[in-house]
Amino acid sequence: MNFLKDKKIRNWGIAAVVVIVAVLVGFNLTSTKTANAAVETEATVVALDVAETIEASGSLEAQPFASLTWKTGGIVEEVNVKPGDFVKAGDILLTLQPASTSASIASAQADLITAQKNLEDLLTSGTDLAQASIDLKDAEEEFKSKDEYMTYLQNDKNIPLSDTQVYVQKNQRGGYEYVYKTRDYRGPATEAMLTEAADNLALAKGQLEDAQRAYDRLKAGADSQDVIAARAKVDAAQATVNTLSIIAPFDGEVLSADGQAGDVVNTGDLSVNMADMSHLYVETQVDESDIANIKLGNQAQVTLDAVSGVTLTGQVAAINPVGEVVSGLVKYTVRVDLDQVDGDIFLPLGTTANVVITVKEAAATIAVPIAAIKNDTQGEYVWVFQADGSSVRVDVISSSIVGDLVVVTGDLKEGDRLRLVADGGFQAPNPMQGGE
Repeated sequence: MNFLKDKKIRNWGIAAVVVIVAVLVGFNLTSTKTANAAVETEATVVALDVAETIEASGSLEAQPFASLTWKTGGIVEEVNVKPGDFVKAGDILLTLQPASTSASIASAQADLITAQKNLEDLLTSGTDLAQASIDLKDAEEEFKSKDEYMTYLQNDKNIPLSDTQVYVQKNQRGGYEYVYKTRDYRGPATEAMLTEAADNLALAKGQLEDAQRAYDRLKAGADSQDVIAARAKVDAAQATVNTLSIIAPFDGEVLSADGQAGDVVNTGDLSVNMADMSHLYVETQVDESDIANIKLGNQAQVTLDAVSGVTLTGQVAAINPVGEVVSGLVKYTVRVDLDQVDGDIFLPLGTTANVVITVKEAAATIAVPIAAIKNDTQGEYVWVFQADGSSVRVDVISSSIVGDLVVVTGDLKEGDRLRLVADGGFQAPNPMQGGE
């Protein structure tokens, strides 16, 4: 009886221990699930079209740009322009009162008139040399013009172009008629344009050589030295007279015009800022870790700190292969030529320009929330829910960040459910629960 009694008591004791352990385990599991529920959330793998870009900054500039200053002091006589005006090369923008300048400059006007008359008398004397001199000058100017135009076509990538297409359509009378549609655009010169320019340049060169030979045969005459000397006097007097005026050096827009009639100015004072606003560009500094990824022709988008809501487009036009040290870092200068802006938009030169250069076109990829990425000694990974509610570790490699998402590569697909676990509440997966 004692033995049976002791055995019965022992069995009850074992049962009690099992019950207590079960209660403790159940409580622990419930507590763990409750704790995890408080810190766990869920996210989904999404698909994105992501382009690879490089960001930099610079300042908005125009080419050409000029700050025109007075070459002599005096009193302003006329102001012929105001900001926003478009001017042509050679236009006189402002002038000084001749009497308010030095005597040598005032007398240069009289000298110029005399020199021009002397040269005109020589060139209109009817001599063969005078005519040969005129022909040679004209041929030189024609060749220079054709040569500059050829250089422009070969180097400028933003040339005004147009093409016309012909369509046949039915008219109201039941017949058919030709319809012509012309498209204007900008881009590199066409082969036809280059061929025509090369032919014109070759013709101008031949004409120049003929004029030079004709002039050389006649220049030994008595009049040749007189013509040369007279032309030199005209050029010298004209250069002196030009100091009385501010003259536009190229076609462009007046950005600012300082001075009014009656103002006293000094040598070196700023008079006019002008630029060709149809040719804008940004020069930016790119870090050495990124420069190898940038290629000529890469597309770019530019925003301006001074003008909100405006996005300009352009392309990489030049890459300086020689780096320079900036604040201890090696940087390379990259020039982005901007496309011409349509419409009347205020674009202040010198403003900070934020440049985003696309070095790889957008491609489909997958992304996960930044919070889903975990990291340990084996690398980066995420927890992916399975169909039975368990979760497994999937190794990933992260790359670019887009908002609060990060682009990754790994064994994931769009729509996969991810387990997000806050750092403070993270629990190691229980091997008894299929990976959780």
